[in-house]
Amino acid sequence: MNQTSPDPEAQLRVLLIDDDRDDYLLTRNTLEEIPGCRYVLDWISGFDDALEAMCRCEHDVVLVDYRLGAKTGLELLLAARERICSAPVILLTGQSEFEIDRAATSAGAADFLEKGSLTSVILERSIRYAIRQFAQEADLEKKVRERTAELAHANEALREVDTRKNNFLATLAHELRNPLAPIVNAIEIMRLAENNPLQIDRSRRMIERQVSQLVRLIDDLLDVSRIARDKLRLETSSLIFAELIAEATETAMPVFAKAGVRLNLKPNPALAGLSIRGDRVRLLQILTNLLNNAAKYTRANGNVYLEYEKIDDWLRIRVRDTGVGIPPDQIASVFDLFAQIDQSLNRSQGGLGIGLALVKRLVEMHGGTVAVSSEGEGMGAEFTVTLPLNPPRA
Repeated sequence: MNQTSPDPEAQLRVLLIDDDRDDYLLTRNTLEEIPGCRYVLDWISGFDDALEAMCRCEHDVVLVDYRLGAKTGLELLLAARERICSAPVILLTGQSEFEIDRAATSAGAADFLEKGSLTSVILERSIRYAIRQFAQEADLEKKVRERTAELAHANEALREVDTRKNNFLATLAHELRNPLAPIVNAIEIMRLAENNPLQIDRSRRMIERQVSQLVRLIDDLLDVSRIARDKLRLETSSLIFAELIAEATETAMPVFAKAGVRLNLKPNPALAGLSIRGDRVRLLQILTNLLNNAAKYTRANGNVYLEYEKIDDWLRIRVRDTGVGIPPDQIASVFDLFAQIDQSLNRSQGGLGIGLALVKRLVEMHGGTVAVSSEGEGMGAEFTVTLPLNPPRA
């Protein structure tokens, strides 16, 4: 059935539902009197056959007689509506009655015509109006469905964000609480070991390590706040990249040692003096976050590989691991704030799930790109960062 505005040149299929053959002939003649007649008329007299025909939606408009033997055209319209059979309908009756007119409109009829005063002009105008109104309603329903689907997706996204936020707050509470127990224990040991300098010194170093962990967590949270408020700024200078690599690997080594993971650095002697312009602190943050992330998701005795190369005016860095991998449905959200790989996978090193989001933002601020690939769970992952050697000044 055509649900758009009628083409002036196209033939329109009209279905007449009427149990009186004389009325059928009269309607046919009236249609033929319409100038440039382009109507093909089909006739059905039985209620059940008419209902089936309406539900096939093969006609552009349906003319329904109010009297259909023991039943009425209104009953037919209501039955069609229950079966979700939609079509533009014009109700025909032998007498004008206000109650029938109102009932026809309520049942979904587009118009109500009295047979006694029916002319070709009135019928043609009513058909044209019914088809146009039906097309407009169908278009409106389509837009409503599309908008409803958009809102459903938006609600789902909001629920996902809310779930992520709640998970993050739970993780944050856990991560902040972890250093507190060793600190409290160390303070109590220091109180009891007043005459044991060695024990006091050991406890002091434990407190320093745990405080450093707290400071790192708080710094990450501050960076998240700066990203959200677009307050992250770079202080750029010319840097020797090999020196950045050396410092980043040294910083990450305690994480690798704790996880029992080997870090394999593939040095590039040809790039020993290669310089890059960027923010030293933030470039180190990019490298250490990638290395720490790789160690976090790699099981003991696994391997992480770090290599880099120069391609024209770009520097490409790859961090590849033999870890737990990334499920295909989580690849797209790896760089989202608070994103974590499935909680059932190994997360022995902890973390807030913001490291990779920081990496992406910092790489982009340096004019570069970051990408991730994985063949699936248990197949490891590879992160590739591409940075311009001389980015435009911020």
